[in-house]
Amino acid sequence: MASSDTGPGGPPSPEPGLPPAVLRSWDEAEARLFPLVMAQPELYQQALGAIQQLLGLLRETCRDLPALLAAHERSGDLLEGSGVPAVPGVRPGLIAAAACATRYRELVAELAAAARLAALARAREQGLSWAVVEESGQADRAPYVPYQRVEAEVGSGRAVIVSIGPDETLSRAVYRLDAGQIDAASGALRIGDPLGSYLDPDECTAALRRTQATPGSA
Repeated sequence: MASSDTGPGGPPSPEPGLPPAVLRSWDEAEARLFPLVMAQPELYQQALGAIQQLLGLLRETCRDLPALLAAHERSGDLLEGSGVPAVPGVRPGLIAAAACATRYRELVAELAAAARLAALARAREQGLSWAVVEESGQADRAPYVPYQRVEAEVGSGRAVIVSIGPDETLSRAVYRLDAGQIDAASGALRIGDPLGSYLDPDECTAALRRTQATPGSA
């Protein structure tokens, strides 16, 4: 499926990540804590409170991914001297990992928002009306690998989210358009109403062009 003008330099490059093993360890920690919701709800609330307290400290001390990775390497020692009380029956390392996982998601969202604003600024300098401000996956590998991109109107920030995924039989690609809006100050992306789903990529492209040509349609 053809894309709108990708803007200066094309779509933004992928954001830097952390080692997969670290991300897996955080996922596993959250998975171990979740069963407490049903089995021991009071204990879960205590653990959640400790996670939120530690998260507050991580927000102050971990302003980027390298700092967060360094904090992760301290594991359970993060709680020592932090003023966050230990939770009986829950390993400190699980509390630390869950807090790191939440902070990681926040940082990734902040990086993505900053990249959107930078892409809009570059497009504005070149006098473009629309630009691709975010892209993940590869369109030529969809639907086996999910694909998504965000195209935004430079002046207003209104956006169209273009995604490709499998249909219910997992045998055909479905091309989907959703409305969106990029906040001019923060770069945050708000996803709005569905605009349409298509089995034909050319029909999706035509619908995308119509949406972009209609003021306020997204």
